[in-house]
Amino acid sequence: MTALISLATTLGLALTLLAAAAPPAAAADLLSQGKPATSSSSENASTPASAAVDGNTGTRWSSTFGDPQWLGVDLGATATISRVVLRWEAAYARAFQIQTSDNGAAWTTIYSTTSGTGGVQTLDVNGTGRYVRFHGTQRGTAYGYSLWEFQVYGSGGGTSPGNEIPDPTTASLEATDGPLTTASYTVPNPTGYGSGTVTYPTNSGSYPGVVLMPGYQGTQQNLQWLAPRLASWGFVVINVGTNTLTDDPESRGRQITAAGTQLLALGNAAGNPLSGKLNGTLGAVGHSMGGGGVMAALRDDPRFRAGVPTAPYHPNANFSAVTEPTFFLTCQRDPVAHGNTYAMPWYNSMSQAEKLYIEVPGDHLCPMTGYGNKAKQGKWTVSFLSRWLRADTRFSPFLCGPVRDADKNDTSLVTRWMDTCPY
Repeated sequence: MTALISLATTLGLALTLLAAAAPPAAAADLLSQGKPATSSSSENASTPASAAVDGNTGTRWSSTFGDPQWLGVDLGATATISRVVLRWEAAYARAFQIQTSDNGAAWTTIYSTTSGTGGVQTLDVNGTGRYVRFHGTQRGTAYGYSLWEFQVYGSGGGTSPGNEIPDPTTASLEATDGPLTTASYTVPNPTGYGSGTVTYPTNSGSYPGVVLMPGYQGTQQNLQWLAPRLASWGFVVINVGTNTLTDDPESRGRQITAAGTQLLALGNAAGNPLSGKLNGTLGAVGHSMGGGGVMAALRDDPRFRAGVPTAPYHPNANFSAVTEPTFFLTCQRDPVAHGNTYAMPWYNSMSQAEKLYIEVPGDHLCPMTGYGNKAKQGKWTVSFLSRWLRADTRFSPFLCGPVRDADKNDTSLVTRWMDTCPY
């Protein structure tokens, strides 16, 4: 008996030492938050795919009422997936799979069940891929599928969707064209707005969409300078003309929404050059009344995840409820829409948003084609939208920290700069 006790004690001590010596398992990183998300359908405009990866448990994705449905996220690079967390609203999945893919076309199932319970489901999985999706085949209720959050954990992944976008530099961002080749496409039947010209990367892969909206009496020419810059840095850009030249800011906001809707539809349809090019994330840039329209779109349409209102104009408007990242570009000598009158009060009221405010020399036309310092304006706009529409932190130094200080502290270039850095 004494010998057995001694042996048990020795074995127990050995196991304890082995456990102590074993290295701890590597902590899994949350890879999906803020990354581009797409889905088979959305119940309505207030429940987009992006709401399931925004880190906000008060927003959700929900599908239409039918089977099957899916929700996917682009991690930006191949990753090792170890855990998936599904935070369900009441409309959950009874039968579903978790699948991974290297190219977004061929899928491998790494988890499957026919007895889903809803609530918060934490799934230990083992797989690799750049793309991860939930694929529901049987609903648990009469409604669709609805997720507050779709969280993918593991190691690897990327800060951006890649698609041959190299690390940015000051020189490359200030150049007229970015690293990607682009082409243009005229929208054949604009719906809800006057006209549309799309500039898009010719590379394979999917990208965020950006709507450009002109100001009062303006046309597509107003922001034509920006379309190829953005597209060559990995965006699908629709430069729109309005229904009439005198449309007010609220109307322009609705037209931004309509253009975004049609842009996504073109990306989901076969037989046009935009097929497969859109990843479901949207942003907007507008000038003057178009800038006011950008603010209205951010306020009213949750599909728009970031906006750049330039010299924005919208009398008697309240945008304190806007929570999406917003970059205000204003003009120091603007007699029409000075920052002190519109943009600055809006900036100060948006307590829950990430923000950037830059005032530069010039009058009301300073953000338009042919006016102002387009190298700097382009660098800031590309960096802001890359950071917030692609979650690409490689562009953060050009907006926050020492790299941006050469711009921020140059009084001949910038007359006022505010931000919510770091981001």
